[in-house]
Order: sequence, then C-alpha cells, then structure tokens
Amino acid sequence: MDTLLFDFGGTLDSDGQPWIERFYRIYEESGVKAPRPRFDRAFYDSDDNLPQRFSLRGLSLEQTISLQVRCVLESLHTDNSGLADAITARFLAESRASFQRLRPVLERLRGRCRLGIVSNFYGNLDSVLESEGLRGLFSTVVDSGVLGVTKPDKRIFLRALDDLSASPAQAFMIGDSIPRDMRGAESLDMGHVLVGDLARPACCPRALRAASVADLESVLSMPEGQQPVRRRAPLRAGIIAAGDGARLKSSHPGTIKPLIPIRGRPLCHWVAAALHAAGVDDLTVLFNSRGRRAQESLAAAFPQLRWTFLEKDTASSWESFRLVAQTLAGSADDFLISTVDAIIPPAEVRRFAEESRRAQAPAALALTPFVDDEKPLWAGLDGRGRVTSLGMAPRDGATASGPAHVTCGLYYLTAATARAMPPAQAHGRLRDYLAALVRGGLTAGVVLSKTLDVDRPEDIRQAEDFVAAFRN
Repeated sequence: MDTLLFDFGGTLDSDGQPWIERFYRIYEESGVKAPRPRFDRAFYDSDDNLPQRFSLRGLSLEQTISLQVRCVLESLHTDNSGLADAITARFLAESRASFQRLRPVLERLRGRCRLGIVSNFYGNLDSVLESEGLRGLFSTVVDSGVLGVTKPDKRIFLRALDDLSASPAQAFMIGDSIPRDMRGAESLDMGHVLVGDLARPACCPRALRAASVADLESVLSMPEGQQPVRRRAPLRAGIIAAGDGARLKSSHPGTIKPLIPIRGRPLCHWVAAALHAAGVDDLTVLFNSRGRRAQESLAAAFPQLRWTFLEKDTASSWESFRLVAQTLAGSADDFLISTVDAIIPPAEVRRFAEESRRAQAPAALALTPFVDDEKPLWAGLDGRGRVTSLGMAPRDGATASGPAHVTCGLYYLTAATARAMPPAQAHGRLRDYLAALVRGGLTAGVVLSKTLDVDRPEDIRQAEDFVAAFRN
C-alpha cells in the first residue's frame, strides 16, 4: 500500500497559496494598506513567535487565526477588534471552502492509501484539524511545533513514515513549498507532487504537478480501486566529449573530435540526435578546454534541447564519466551517458533506454555483437540479462548460453549509483569502474544491433555508409 504525506497550510486549505500571500490580499481588501516589506515583517514576527506569546494547546483553527491576525494588526499599529474579526472570518471561510471541496478526494484516498500530515506548525495542529473535522482522515499528524524539527529536515518526514510503517520508496509528499516540502522529499528520494500554479518552475524533473489536491488522483494515475503509480520523469542524458581524438588528427588537423564531419554533420550532432530521438530533451555535455566551438555548434543545431555544458581537461575516461554522471545525479533519478564517438541507430538508443529502465537495475551496459573497437571490452550475459563478466579477451565474455558481446559506449545509471561512485583517483580507466560495477552483480546488459566506434580515419568512411540509413 502506498503512503501519501500532505503539507497543511497552502496545500489543504488553499490551492498552493501560502498563508502570507492569502493574508496580504485579505488585509489589503479590508483596507489595511501597509507597504509589503512592513507587512511581511509583521507577519513573520507573529508567525515565528505565536507559540511563545500564547498557550496554543487545544486551540481551534479559528482561535489560532484570530491570535495571528491580532498580532499582525498590533505590529502595524492598527489595533481594531472589529477588523481582526472580519479578517479572521474571511481567511477561515476560504480555508473551509477548500476543506469542503477536498474532503471527498481525501476520503477516497484514505480508502486506498495511508494518509499523514507533515507540517511546520505551531504545536496545535491536532486540535486545529479536530476543530475542522479533518483529524480522522489522517493516520498520523507530525507537527514541527511538537517534534522540534522543521521541514525540510529529513527527521520530520522519517517520523511520519515510521508512524505509518512505510519507507520513502512507498510514499509521496504533497505540498506547495519547494524549499520545505519538495526539497525534504528529494533528500529521501521520495516521490513528490508540487501543488499550485502550474506555470511556476518545478523543483526538479522528477516532480509531479497538480493545480490542486483535487487533481491528485489523476496526477498519480489512480483510477477507482487502484494504487498510485509512480510516473517516470523524462529521461536525461550526458555525452562525454573531452578526449583529444589523437588518432584522427592526421586526417583532420585542427579539428577537435566532436566536430569531425560524418556526411557533412559533426560527430557530436549524430550522438545528440540519437539521444533526442530516444526521448531525451535535456543534455549535459563534457568538453575539454578546446571545446567551445562544439558547444556553440550543438546549441545552434538543437535549440529545442536544454543544454548544460561542462568544461574540464580530465585525466582519464573514468574521471570524465564520473563528472558527467554526478552532475546528472544532482537533478535526475536516472540517465543515459554516451561517448561522443559511439554511432548507434536512434531506434536502438530508444530501445536501450526503455529496456534499461524496465530492468530496474542500478546500471546497464549497451552491448553489441559487432566488434569495431581496437581494444574491445568483452561482456558475458546470463539468462536473466545480467552482465556476468567484463574482460579484454573473447573468452572473458563467453557464456554457456551464447556468444560474447562487447560494450559500445552507451550506459544507463541511476542517481543512487552515481552518488555512490568512488573518488576520481580510484580508477585509471572507465573500464576499471565498469568491471567493479559488474562484480557487484547488479548490472544489466542490453544487446543492440550493429554499432560503430569512430576512433581512426578509416572508421569515418564506414560511419558515413552506416548513418546513411538513419540520418535525420
């Protein structure tokens, strides 16, 4: 059974509007014309100090809001009990309209999921929910004012998950605040839904979006009687293009490897186009210090893609791979990485992405039976599609179930795998790291059709004939 954790203020009492924004609007419409900076200071002073100024235990939502409003008016030197009552009544009416609208959704969700609340509140959220007839919908309520820990600290989320006997992998956090709700969920690798204006930027590619909690069932793909489905974020990818291409200098003096033309199109364009055809719209590319023209070329040729360009003269293929992987892991759950000299049909790149995700392994290697590399890395597969061995000779990849294959410069990793990578000095070559991954026993292998590796002048003619079949 899945678990849904909700923020309270701004999420359940409105469609993504923080209290300060709702209050400011109501104060202005009620005739209180304080400059915004002055109002903000008064609001935060009241909000931060309310539990110290008053005994809030057991107070209802109406009583709590009334105290908050009176403190703000006092700070603004507008101490008017009639005005305080009017502002309190308006805020309360808006909140109750939201509760009434969301109650049927919450009741349906409660029939299928464990529900909890995780809120930065004053220490009396239990009684606030009770006063509005909402407490019975939630199996746990974790109030920062009681626990002594505020979002986005992991501990407040973990307390709610522990109360519900759930793990982060089983849960979604639903809230309106990126720094408190979304970042807290991200720190635990928990699914999260950002509530509110769909036009504002999301926190990360993984986040789901909902204009209102009323839309949550459709956002989580929850037809009647079914559990939430964790939707995959769009796949991101990286390209390693930091090598010198020393063996191509004789045929293309003064041209860096990523810009070597294949049928009139730079090599790096072929790789980017194949990844884009596989569904990738966000690319991170590592160049060395001589790669500025290649950056400009890619950005001009693919204006529809989002680009992150890294620039570093790395010491090894492993250091380059590690840098790209850890950069991607900062904002993606999983991703592809391709070398810039790997020519793979776009349909095969897409198939690799789909099968790698479906395998649910921490890492996957693209393999091919076509040997085109001077120093191929041979791989053996078992009957479950797991890579069992990597080595320099065909016999290293031999298996009882069939012939060996070789790696072809395309990889899949989860963010957790990338974050667990050893330091750059741990390996001298990428193949040493890959061998260590395989020894862990959890690396999938996806066998592709023919692929090419462009390393030598004689590879270019072969590549030009090869890409003629899938040029786009």
